[in-house]
Amino acid sequence: MKIKLYKGTRTPFGISLTELPPTTVFVTDDEGVVHQDPEILEQDGDCVVIKYDWNPRGQPEERVGTAVALATLTPEEALRIAKRNHYVADINGSRFEWYEGSRRQIPQWCAGFVKKRGHRMHLVPVTNEQALEIVNKIKKIVYWTNSRRCEIVVA
Repeated sequence: MKIKLYKGTRTPFGISLTELPPTTVFVTDDEGVVHQDPEILEQDGDCVVIKYDWNPRGQPEERVGTAVALATLTPEEALRIAKRNHYVADINGSRFEWYEGSRRQIPQWCAGFVKKRGHRMHLVPVTNEQALEIVNKIKKIVYWTNSRRCEIVVA
């Protein structure tokens, strides 16, 4: 399973994607917050204690969580981390990212696809279950040129 995560950076020419290295460590604490490369104070297997700098009193505190490296992520974890931190996920050639939204549409988690004989990435909104089914090749994205429709159907 090939999993890559990209962090988007705004530039005057659009959004530039930089790939996160496979040694990047993600820690999910007890409250469900995902920390990228935090300072690890203690480690016992995949359970770690990290230094957490923000709290209402302004004093550093410690948090307990589970750590996992990017190279050992499962597709479920990769999708959850990418969705939570607004990363672009490329899992086995399937691309997932956030649509920024507009005045009339709210931001949405989407799967990306390229039309036949095309080169531009198009996005279609997906749920977490649909995203996992696309990654596992249970479902696929189909586009009809004559009606300009796009659907997620069984592969």
